[in-house]
Amino acid sequence: MPDGKTHEVINAAVLMASIGGLYYFSAGYGNAVIATYLDTYTILTFAAAYIFATLFLSPDLDIDSKPYRRWRMLRVLWWPYKTIFKHRGLSHNPVIGPVSIVLNLALIVVPLLLLAGVSLQSLPSGSVIAAIAGIVLSIEVHIISDNVISRMKSAF
Repeated sequence: MPDGKTHEVINAAVLMASIGGLYYFSAGYGNAVIATYLDTYTILTFAAAYIFATLFLSPDLDIDSKPYRRWRMLRVLWWPYKTIFKHRGLSHNPVIGPVSIVLNLALIVVPLLLLAGVSLQSLPSGSVIAAIAGIVLSIEVHIISDNVISRMKSAF
């Protein structure tokens, strides 16, 4: 399985391709329906969430990984995740892994937003969807690269 730096390089490459694809659609070259939902802010939200997820959210939050250490004092917020999931188990499942991380992050972010007086209904739904999509894609790329590289190593 790839090390942390390799994951970051793979994720960066996928992000560049994703931004290119999103820009292509937003410029009206692709599906017109998709283009109506894409604008510069949506693409930037997607990219920012993707970068955040690459650096701070990972199926490897269940071990002493770079993303886990980057949380510094706040890593205690991921203690339930680390306790529930065992490495390369359900945390690396393509469905359960991203859902569990997004739900855990929501349990952290939503109370903070409410304490700050932010109405959840006031959040632009397009931005929320773009952020979740960026997070999920980053996690999926991590899981897929783990599986592909592990299979390649076992084949040789």
